[in-house]
Amino acid sequence: MAVLASPLVAAKVASGRRIAANTGCAIFACQRGYMLEVRDLRLVQAIAEGRSLVRASRALGVSQPALTRSLAALEAKLRGQLFERSRQGVIPTNLGRAVLAEAADILARLERLDSAVAEVRGGQVRELRIAAGNYVGETIGYRVAAQMLSLYPTTRLRLLSGDWADVPRALHAREAALGLMDLRGFEGDAGLEVEPLRPQPGVFLVRRDHPLSRAGAITLPDILAFPLIFLSRVPQPVQGPMAVAREAARAARSAHPAFPAMTIDSPTVAVALLRSCDAVVPATLPIAGAALRAGEVVALRWRAPWVSLHAGVVRLRGRPLGEAEQGFLDLLRDADREIERESQAWLAELGLSPDCG
Repeated sequence: MAVLASPLVAAKVASGRRIAANTGCAIFACQRGYMLEVRDLRLVQAIAEGRSLVRASRALGVSQPALTRSLAALEAKLRGQLFERSRQGVIPTNLGRAVLAEAADILARLERLDSAVAEVRGGQVRELRIAAGNYVGETIGYRVAAQMLSLYPTTRLRLLSGDWADVPRALHAREAALGLMDLRGFEGDAGLEVEPLRPQPGVFLVRRDHPLSRAGAITLPDILAFPLIFLSRVPQPVQGPMAVAREAARAARSAHPAFPAMTIDSPTVAVALLRSCDAVVPATLPIAGAALRAGEVVALRWRAPWVSLHAGVVRLRGRPLGEAEQGFLDLLRDADREIERESQAWLAELGLSPDCG
């Protein structure tokens, strides 16, 4: 098997034909006349790692019908079945295992080639791409990214913020080298390595002259009597208690009609909106810190252990770390310890428990 890598590289194969790779892809020419592309290898790898066509389609960011068609075309090209269904899920056949053994090595060599080219270029700016769920990014990720600017001047950071559930897909698609997400929503993935960070407590915030800011003992149903600004997708351990409290508020005829009243991707923007409305926003203390110090918002004197963020770093299993990636992780661990100390000090001042569950 010969590797033909872009830009526009031509090579002779057994048939004597010349085959060129288009810019941005690699073609593997085999002696039997068929050609495999990098995306074929990543397809097989994603299915094997996920043990499910559904999980593989999510990881690669394609629809399941499209993935099924691609798999069928690849099996037709190779003239054999790559996977079969079992009680344990989708498992590779002998042919599938043979392709996987080569795929892992080829993809790893391509990763090393990219790193080697960057090293030879020396002064060239390199790019570190990080996919982050908005809550984790705004709690800790962006703080670390800011520190990277002076410590790694030849590294360009590309921060891909969005839904935490999209982080594994971005890693499998090689759109990012590192991922930051709330691990309570992570189902597990054999192809990814996970490093949990310290749980970060959260609080419910309101504007400083909000009716609840002057209340004594309050409950979660009391909080849900007001409009709630929330993320569009939250982990199940948060959804459950909120649903129970919502039903209690409805039984008392005090629930706000819309639940949530507003969904928004950025918790920092949600906190900023509190200055002009009666809404309530759950947020970690690093996100709320500036507004709390300025006296623009106050933290309600109620919290439960599930009002917390369980962040973690996720990356492709076995993928070598570059200098900038390792540096980012080192800074992240330092920031994680610092944020924990800051949050515990805030909660002690507020008289609230720091427990996270």
